[in-house]
Amino acid sequence: MTTDCDIVILSTQDWDALPTRKHHWARKFAARGNRVLYVEQQMHWLGWLVDLRRQFGRAWRWLSGPRPVSERLWVFTLPLVLPFFQMSALINALNNWLLAPVLRWALRRIGFKYIVLWAYTPHAAGLVGRLGEQFMVYECVDEFSAARGLVRGETVVALERQLLRVADRVIVTHPSLLRSKTVRDRRPALVPNGADINHFARAGAPGTQPAAAVAALPRPVVGFHGWIQYWIDFDLIAHSARKHPEWSFALIGPVEPLARVDKVRGLTNVHFLGKQPYERMPEFLAGFDVCINPFVLGELADAVSPIKLYEYLASGKPVVSVDMPAAREFSDLIPLVRTPEQFVRALEDVLSRAQNGTIVAEAAVRRQAAAGFSWDGRFQQVEEVLQAALVEQRLR
Repeated sequence: MTTDCDIVILSTQDWDALPTRKHHWARKFAARGNRVLYVEQQMHWLGWLVDLRRQFGRAWRWLSGPRPVSERLWVFTLPLVLPFFQMSALINALNNWLLAPVLRWALRRIGFKYIVLWAYTPHAAGLVGRLGEQFMVYECVDEFSAARGLVRGETVVALERQLLRVADRVIVTHPSLLRSKTVRDRRPALVPNGADINHFARAGAPGTQPAAAVAALPRPVVGFHGWIQYWIDFDLIAHSARKHPEWSFALIGPVEPLARVDKVRGLTNVHFLGKQPYERMPEFLAGFDVCINPFVLGELADAVSPIKLYEYLASGKPVVSVDMPAAREFSDLIPLVRTPEQFVRALEDVLSRAQNGTIVAEAAVRRQAAAGFSWDGRFQQVEEVLQAALVEQRLR
């Protein structure tokens, strides 16, 4: 077990975002006796201007320095940086040159000494070696070169190659990432995502009442929870909602600017219920008749280890997913689709079986399938990778 390290997590998400691998690792490292600084995502001026109300307090938070959120765990908000840093290596280098002394100041304030740098993004490459770290891990959870927005694929690839060359260890979340993240014949460790199994199992517990916002919708309810972003295939949802106006589509999560919600605008049976507390997610899933995993098929989906898929299975609820590699592992439990017509037919079949009571017995099978994807088990794998690497380093 890794203890007494000062771990700096360079995240791609803010602390109050939907909990992901990064948040779970921060809490688990701290619970094991390490000190952890969770550094929130880089936010540039253009992104800040898109949503002034949401970002208004950002400048104040970074001036306040690292803020404790639990024992041995701090969160630090970065100052605003220049835009286009994922399109220009020069701008990214300038941003990192400006951020490095800010981060060193934050580390001095909380007295970090034996630093393990834990990076989640290619644009952190220019920070490596500037924070006094003894060891550096790059944990790659996505194919970032396929991202949309102010991103230039060639720039991201170049930054990532730089990061891969200097990383002491590389961890990836999906087999498709193994080849592209291998440098100098040094193969990354594969540790897929997971879920809080016990937490989401509450969705199927007899005593869990569905959240009022879902319970008020006409049944059946086709449900989704997670980031509502450009990788959600709204063509699938729109086609199904038009085909079955008697169904309710409940979409839970923050709606991001690039999400193609315009494709369902005006459809009265599609309901955006907003971001909800993580603690209450089992109540929302309890009101779903079927859960959906509607990724846009392509390079991004090919490399994703989808947390929501494991959470759905842990709840015991039936699931319909697009035919992406991570879902094929559960092809005996989940219908996999590629077209809007297939999506509708799969939903019709699942809902028909649910009404006949034939699908209830499968809930335990789905929960059992998710049991091997617990965050505790995944974190143990990550710790084993880190511990072996630290021992190897000390023996040099």
